[in-house]
Amino acid sequence: MAAIRTIGIMTGNSLDGVDVVLTEFDGGRIKDLGGFSKPYPRSLTDKMLRLRAYIKKIGADMEKLAKDRETLDVIRDYTLLVAETVNEFIKKSDFRKEDIAALGFHGQTCDHFPPSVAGAKPSYTLQVGDAALLADLTGIPVIYDFRSDDIMAGGEGAPLAPVHNLHLAENLREKGIFPVAFCNAGNTGNLSVITGDKEGKTVVRGWDTGPFNHYTDYLVRTHKDIPYDDGGKLAAEGRIIPELLTDLFNNTAVDANGRNFYLLPPPKSSDPGWYHLPESLNCRRYSFADTLRTALYLSSYAFVHSLSFIPPDLSMPSDFLIFGGGWKNPLALNDFKNLLQGEGLILPEHRKIFAALQARFSRPPSVEWSDKFGYSGQYMEARIFADMAYCRIVGKPFTFPETTGCRHPVVGGIYVLPSSGESFLLTRLLDDCGTTGLNMNMPSPKFWNRAVKGWQKHT
Repeated sequence: MAAIRTIGIMTGNSLDGVDVVLTEFDGGRIKDLGGFSKPYPRSLTDKMLRLRAYIKKIGADMEKLAKDRETLDVIRDYTLLVAETVNEFIKKSDFRKEDIAALGFHGQTCDHFPPSVAGAKPSYTLQVGDAALLADLTGIPVIYDFRSDDIMAGGEGAPLAPVHNLHLAENLREKGIFPVAFCNAGNTGNLSVITGDKEGKTVVRGWDTGPFNHYTDYLVRTHKDIPYDDGGKLAAEGRIIPELLTDLFNNTAVDANGRNFYLLPPPKSSDPGWYHLPESLNCRRYSFADTLRTALYLSSYAFVHSLSFIPPDLSMPSDFLIFGGGWKNPLALNDFKNLLQGEGLILPEHRKIFAALQARFSRPPSVEWSDKFGYSGQYMEARIFADMAYCRIVGKPFTFPETTGCRHPVVGGIYVLPSSGESFLLTRLLDDCGTTGLNMNMPSPKFWNRAVKGWQKHT
């Protein structure tokens, strides 16, 4: 089969920009051919934040949402920005649209209520975006709605990074990097561990670690009217308060059932919609600088704490590849490195856990940017959806019971063609692959994914 090129698109929970990456998949080899980013206009960020709040207020009632003109206008504005980003990237590159099999479009997550949070209640997930409009504006087929199939199969719908990281690890192993942990620090942190069991079989595990930039961004946005703490300059003025760290660890990531997300075993995924804002984050009891510094420390602290969920029969990685904007804060990165070494503030109730982690490392942990090994950290999340689009085309599962808790391996995503009639996805790939992986009759809502609240009534 000839090499297949797809563009992955990601707009994260931080609502700061659109990332696109063109990636080539050829015989198991994954190679980035170029990337491009376009910032969100502040006005769109504000609109998306209001949309999230409105969705939460109405309990994710999709029938009500579908009648709200302002909501549909925001989704259109968002889709227009994504299309502009793709078109600008192609215009600046040496590639033709005909060279690109599909766009892998994640959409913007506005609500996520997976089984680990829902408990006995029906689970769902909500990503907004107009895939048909995106296909028309770019002239390229769009593969999208990647989380619904997993949710419908009983999975968390997240994280989606582990299997992509597994694909990258297959190349890294040739360079002697194995076992390896991929560490993403965005609004939410997530971890993928590619390792081996006692029989030498390669094993992939992954889960969300909880809030990362979420609370620090909230603090500086609320108290300083800036989007984030550039370089950690504001946090550097504060100190870590042990009793505040205890409070934040116990109370910031509590789900609707009162369970502490940090203590829940995988598979698990989290969402900003149900992060709890404790009273201690109002900067009344502690200074702004001390509150910010402690909230920042929690991000790395919870990340390292979550390594305790790696089963004891699996090898603990000593190589940690990092990506995501959170690690660009030097304080967060240094906290992470120190905690991996067993240094820094460790709460008394967690000392045995951290000591046990230290005993499992075969050598001192190494922390490196993924870019060092040829995989751009800036476009890592976007590349996930380039990979998912590729896997949808060739019919390869992308989520598994051990990564999301789904009942069986799942091929995720559906597609839409441009109304202009361009059908490169069909004319070339149906010749190469037959109908493998392509569902020709998969209806979907126009402005969001299939597994929204109440999807169970329509299946």
